[in-house]
Amino acid sequence: MTFHLRPAKPDDFSELYAVDQSCFSQGIAWSKAELAYFLRYPGNFSLVVEEDGVPGIAGFAIAGLQRKRGLMFGRLITIDVRTHCRRRGVGQMLMNAIEERLREAGAESIQLEVAINNGVAQEFYGRRGFVRTGRIPGYYKGRLDAYVMEKRLKAKSAARLQ
Repeated sequence: MTFHLRPAKPDDFSELYAVDQSCFSQGIAWSKAELAYFLRYPGNFSLVVEEDGVPGIAGFAIAGLQRKRGLMFGRLITIDVRTHCRRRGVGQMLMNAIEERLREAGAESIQLEVAINNGVAQEFYGRRGFVRTGRIPGYYKGRLDAYVMEKRLKAKSAARLQ
């Protein structure tokens, strides 16, 4: 089967929420209000992956562009892939598209938070060039710490030269 990428639409909300709830435990998964907030937040964008011929969303991601100390950076809010679609390239497809879009918008880096007990996600990000740059105590429900991970994004023009 083939996967395709598209922007999320407002009528995807119920399914996006269901996917997020299935991917993360209570306290890590977003509430409906939080998910709606991140989907609408200025500067954020959301992408969906669907599998041709299979109903439903295989995965989605939300990311955004922010400014800190005069520099543009990207922030990965969430990346969610249904269990039966994992290890089939859905996460890679989402991350490739997010990084490209942020790079084109002028982001110098991309940052994310990941639970310290989520080794699978940490390995995924590590293979993509992310490194740990910090730790946030009690990030999830005040009880579970998160690592901050970051990746430098090469400028679009520099990427073409290589």
